[in-house]
Amino acid sequence: MRIGCDIVDLSRIKPELAKAILTESEFSAYLVSPNKTEFLGGRFALKEAVMKALGLGMKAGFKNIEIQSEESGAIYASYQGRRLECSLSHDASLAFAVALDEG
Repeated sequence: MRIGCDIVDLSRIKPELAKAILTESEFSAYLVSPNKTEFLGGRFALKEAVMKALGLGMKAGFKNIEIQSEESGAIYASYQGRRLECSLSHDASLAFAVALDEG
């Protein structure tokens, strides 16, 4: 079992990042999000946490990781058929993410 975490300063998040890190379905959700900076910063933090939990670093590739939500609102990440449980929290100008790889 491995845990990864990441914290992002939302003031450093730029819209250009969206095309570089989001999958097609994530990008569609981003376009309709009422708070694009919070959405994008959260996804960046989540994907960084997932890479750390997997122990792969940047090799995993942002677009190879997809963040999804259950009907309950719980979020998880998918990477090459693996599911990682995730948690995301925002406070002021920060996004904090944790990912758990039980594999």
